[in-house]
Formats: sequence, structure tokens, C-alpha cells
Amino acid sequence: MASPASAQTLMPAEAFIDLVLGKTVSFVHFNSGRLVGEEQFISRDQTIWKTPEYGCVTGQLYVDRGRVCFVYEDIQPERPACWWPYEYDGEVILRPVGEFMRGVQRIRGISEDPLTCETLPMS
Repeated sequence: MASPASAQTLMPAEAFIDLVLGKTVSFVHFNSGRLVGEEQFISRDQTIWKTPEYGCVTGQLYVDRGRVCFVYEDIQPERPACWWPYEYDGEVILRPVGEFMRGVQRIRGISEDPLTCETLPMS
């Protein structure tokens, strides 16, 4: 399989946010297609992230030097997760800052439907 870095175009972070704003996005591992999680982009700076491991957690979203960064209150709040968004072969992929292949994700779907959470985060 070709490397996701071989034919990709860097997407401005603000363009990525415009694409997902008000939507729920499913993220999968680039190579395996395994579901990583779903994220509901509530506003330009707030999300809800849902995974089997953590359930639903509140996230803060911000742009830092062209990267899209997330901080989750219940998942290592002192350590933001930052991503470079790219357009690749008609899809959007996200490459983690500081890593080349490990952890590369792609968007599998974008929905208008809100996340279903057992309990919604309060913050």
C-alpha cells in the first residue's frame, strides 16, 4: 500500500474545521480501517469524543501553527493531541504531529446525527 504521505496535500486547519463543524465524524485507522472513534464538532472550539475505551468525553479544539489540536478533560488533559489534516486520494486523513505512519487516521464518514452517549459530558 502506498504511504499516505506520498500523494497528499496539506489542508488548512481552518478548512478542516469548516468541513466538520456541526457534524459527527467517524475516524478509522488508515491501514486497517478499524474504528478509532467518533467526534461531534459542536463549535469551533468544543467537541465530544466517543470511543469504546472512554465513552463520551468533552474536548477542546484549537488551531496551533496550522495543526488541529484537541485536549480532552478526562484523557491526559496536560497533553494535547495535534494533527496535520491532509487531502489524500479524495479523502481526508489526519497525521499525528511527531509521528509518521503510526496512528494515521482517515475520515470514514460525516453525519448530521449527534453522538449517542450514555451520559453527556457536563463541561
